[in-house]
Amino acid sequence: MSKEREFIKSFFQFSIGQWIAALISFITTPITTWLIIPEEFGKASMFTLAFNLLLNISLLGTDQSFVRMFYEKPEEERRNLLWESLMPSLSVGFIVFIIIGLFWKELSFVLFEDYSHFLPIFLLGLTILIAIIERFATLVVRMKQRGIAFSALRVVNGASNAAFTILYALLVSKTFYAVIVGLFFSHVLSALLAIFFERDLWFGKFKINTGSVKEIIKYGLPFVPTFLITWIFQSFDKLALRNYCDFTEIGLYSAAFKVVSVMSLIQVGFSNFWTPVSYESYENDPESTGLFEKVSLFISAAMFVVGMLIIVFKDVIFLLLAKSYRQAAGISSFLLLIPIMNTTSQVTGVGIGFKKKTYWHMIISAVPAVANVIGNTLLVPQYGAKGAAFTTGLSYILYYCMKTFISKNLYPVNYHLGKFFTATVVFVIVAFINTFVGNLVWQVLSAVIGLVIVLLVYNTEVKYALDLVIDELKRVKNKVANRA
Repeated sequence: MSKEREFIKSFFQFSIGQWIAALISFITTPITTWLIIPEEFGKASMFTLAFNLLLNISLLGTDQSFVRMFYEKPEEERRNLLWESLMPSLSVGFIVFIIIGLFWKELSFVLFEDYSHFLPIFLLGLTILIAIIERFATLVVRMKQRGIAFSALRVVNGASNAAFTILYALLVSKTFYAVIVGLFFSHVLSALLAIFFERDLWFGKFKINTGSVKEIIKYGLPFVPTFLITWIFQSFDKLALRNYCDFTEIGLYSAAFKVVSVMSLIQVGFSNFWTPVSYESYENDPESTGLFEKVSLFISAAMFVVGMLIIVFKDVIFLLLAKSYRQAAGISSFLLLIPIMNTTSQVTGVGIGFKKKTYWHMIISAVPAVANVIGNTLLVPQYGAKGAAFTTGLSYILYYCMKTFISKNLYPVNYHLGKFFTATVVFVIVAFINTFVGNLVWQVLSAVIGLVIVLLVYNTEVKYALDLVIDELKRVKNKVANRA
């Protein structure tokens, strides 16, 4: 089997679960919008915001240390590495759980404008503890490059989240509690299954070395302030909407995010596959950059093409949602820049991790965060969710630029940035028309033209990918015919 086929097969194994999860999300999002009104959806979004912040503070960046040091350790020492990385995070997680319990009323008011929501605040603390264990359990599967097992975890996570959310809404109450309960049980089931998959690594004798723990924390700790800045960068749009608008506007914005998250799930699928592959490739041959060059071209082409297709059909997609959510279609175009820039920067930013210059992440996140804060403060009061989407989308372009150019300086690779920025300019123009120009004909026409231009810019990559698919289909057909 050629290297290209091996690479694609591995990517497919890691990503198939994420694609199925994306399909589940695509099917269940309209159902959820029919059951839960935008105001309640907005409250659930505030819960998720707090959960992500507190989880990543609790992790202390030791999950990043585990990923970075996994291939440096011989196999017999990896159980020690797992527990040396997990224990500091779990300890902080318990402290966060206690603090949440002590100040649950105040936190309830900050998130939901009501002092009485004890259950979701209790579930917030409990979900953080479960999610810490789940993070490391899934990382073990991921770093061992068990693509099929990892995909199974993504399917279980997506299906259980959808099932528990819908069942709670139907059987108990159509409130934001349904989304929280779905999130909690999805983490529980994913954690249990991931531990089962790698039970030999989890269970058995291990030794925690104080020196190793210090090294793990030293490497991971710079990720905490970096994450805090990143959290502000990624969340200020919702905070601005919370300050200047109501929960209904947040709900519409979150619904647009839900549709865009189908593309974000593809991003996560690629990231989960790419991280161990890129580190292993670098450890084996640091001077070889051909893999990074090729992958950057193909992933850029794929993300821009999928993004353009979503814009072309966005109004049809949002017809599936409840009527009260359909105006969210006009918010979605600029939000697509988030998964596009995040995914492509996973490839072009590898040099920072390779050279262990993690402090750069703080600067890379800080500059676009400041731009996002200023933009949202100026535009959200006048344009609401559309202003938030516009500012956030452009901020992610700035994020990509900083991460890519700093990485290239540390680890030079030809990423063919001329192609990338041509496609980016075209995408921004199309997104602007589809957000601020009310004429549907102009919106669809601009998106179709944009799609054609992107296909022309990446014509070599598109043709190569199609040839691979055709060859693979012929191979499968011949194999079936020979068996017959």
